Amino acid sequence: MVSTVAIKAFVLVAASLPFTQAQTIQDGNQVVAANETTVAPGAVQVSPDSSDSGVSYFSFEATQLTPDVIANLTALNLTGIEYFDFANTSSSSTTTKRGYSASCKTLPGDAAWPPHLVWSVLDLLLGGALIKSVPVAAPCYSDWAQYDPDQCSTITAQWNSPQFQSSQPTGIDWPLFEGVTCLPPTLGPTNATCTLGGMPSYIVNVTNVAQIQLAVNFARSLNLRLSVKNQGHDFNSKNVGAGSLSVWTAHLNDIQYLGPKFSIGSFTGPALKIGAGVETLQVYEYADSHGLEVVGGVARTVGLGGGYIAGGGHSPLMSMYGMAADQVLALEVVLPDGRFVSVSENKYPDLFWALRGGGGSTFGIVTSLIIRAYPKLPITTLTFSFGTSENNVTNDTFWEGMDLVWATFPDYADAGHYRYWSIVCASESSCSFSASPHWANNYTTAQLQDFVAPLFANLTALGMPPQNVVYAEYDGVLNAFTNTFAADTEVVGTWTYHTGSRLFPRGNWENATSLAAQSAALRNTAVEAGMMLGYNFKAAVNPTVNQDNAVNPAWRDTLSHTMLGAVWSQTATPDEIAAANQVLTQRLQTWRDVTPGSGAYMNEADINEPDFQQSFYGSNYPRLYALKQQYDPWGVLYAITAVGSEDWYVTGQIPYYPTQNGRLCRVRAA
Repeated sequence: MVSTVAIKAFVLVAASLPFTQAQTIQDGNQVVAANETTVAPGAVQVSPDSSDSGVSYFSFEATQLTPDVIANLTALNLTGIEYFDFANTSSSSTTTKRGYSASCKTLPGDAAWPPHLVWSVLDLLLGGALIKSVPVAAPCYSDWAQYDPDQCSTITAQWNSPQFQSSQPTGIDWPLFEGVTCLPPTLGPTNATCTLGGMPSYIVNVTNVAQIQLAVNFARSLNLRLSVKNQGHDFNSKNVGAGSLSVWTAHLNDIQYLGPKFSIGSFTGPALKIGAGVETLQVYEYADSHGLEVVGGVARTVGLGGGYIAGGGHSPLMSMYGMAADQVLALEVVLPDGRFVSVSENKYPDLFWALRGGGGSTFGIVTSLIIRAYPKLPITTLTFSFGTSENNVTNDTFWEGMDLVWATFPDYADAGHYRYWSIVCASESSCSFSASPHWANNYTTAQLQDFVAPLFANLTALGMPPQNVVYAEYDGVLNAFTNTFAADTEVVGTWTYHTGSRLFPRGNWENATSLAAQSAALRNTAVEAGMMLGYNFKAAVNPTVNQDNAVNPAWRDTLSHTMLGAVWSQTATPDEIAAANQVLTQRLQTWRDVTPGSGAYMNEADINEPDFQQSFYGSNYPRLYALKQQYDPWGVLYAITAVGSEDWYVTGQIPYYPTQNGRLCRVRAA
């Protein structure tokens, strides 16, 4: 337990922030006052120009916890200061400074869990940024103090909005693998209840770097689970964790244009500096206002600098410029030891390699990135469909048509295009294909019509002419994005399905036998599952950026990222959900069989992917694992399927339905 002396020392430390008035903390019968004159400041404003990246810090990055601050506090001989101190990475010890075994992370109710007073002091050090977690839907349940039927109705009406979820401290887009522990009753499972479940216990609403450093040091020293959430958009709920202290970076959303001839390392050209919390739509709007565009995603609220880029990031522009991770020129990062560093080709080059594609919540917490930008180019989009319902087309004829579509994948990707497509099969004899959209960079309508004419002619010759054909021209990414991917099509908050995916390599198109086997596997799974969707693109070679990074090497040979799902009813039990997930994993095996040596996109993959190390990271994994041990020997950062996650497990899990609702423990005791 934390001693009274330590508690008093914590309160004295709390006065280290420049409060204008004395602060008072009360815990039971104990009341301790703290005055700003007691000790030196606990965070300092450093020079914005002191970044090693050569670009000034954002204002939120200039507020830092520094070794000098810790040294000043330590000189006062205050017990408990070490809980906020930086770590020594030369030691691989997994025992915390308090002496508790690190075989499992501490949970609320444990003797080692910090008492309320200690959390209050942390809040003071954070400047009032600590939030005690409450589920978003708590107002719907009478056993919560927040119970309010009117507010519940409002929450329920907004539940499926990504903008709503991203605005909430405990909001996440996909609650399935959190554990579905508190949804609005009409949207949740049968006989829904509300518990905190896999959600964090406390959240740091980050508005400066010092707050991240304090949270990291506090969690590491006190053996607490640390989770990192940006905008909450993660298929597998990797951004939560039972009993964790969450670092919420959504509000680090500054943007700066660095000019048309910004130079760093081997790069010279237009670039932006973006905060880690900048959303896709926000950066598209900002870039467009400067006559630029950037490599980004197709969902408005995705945090561009969070798990999206950390996992590689596919994009409508990738067939021209490469992956989103390829565009990163430098990063500012809080490391697991609590230190804040600049990372680039010349500073921490090993981390520069790893942070671009090596996965989120692994090597550090990114606060900002410098990314490559490009001049705006015109874009033409095309939507069309065909299927068995037209002109009495048979199912075999439909799949002949699909063979024609598959055959176009190499040429379309090589032309710099991006296609998002889906296949829906109501039955074995009733299937349809939809391209929505075919996105052609730097094309006019006339050029795109000429480009697709051979495919359209071949489909017509089969008696299956394309239907619902619509072309649209745009002046650049922003207008193409907002008009093609409508805001009301982004629906989140659901939990009755799960998706998995596979990257299909170019080599399959270069061998008739492999292509036939691939086509058969896609046909069979589409009919079995009822729906399949995917993308046709490539990760273009781009000599203007450094593409030597940790992006899964399978991406460099990919022509299609294809996804398959499993669905169940709202009345499904956890065992039934697990069974459906197992079927999905088994169906995806047919895709693995026809793509040996390839992989899957970690950000949109099956949580039960066998040998995830190879599938998500490929030949990069041994190097990534070694860097994880070097920079985070304590296991401060964890996310399921992240590098090093095989060294941990969450207790109380159902096979094929893993959730974050349990204690995080090491596979082997320290």
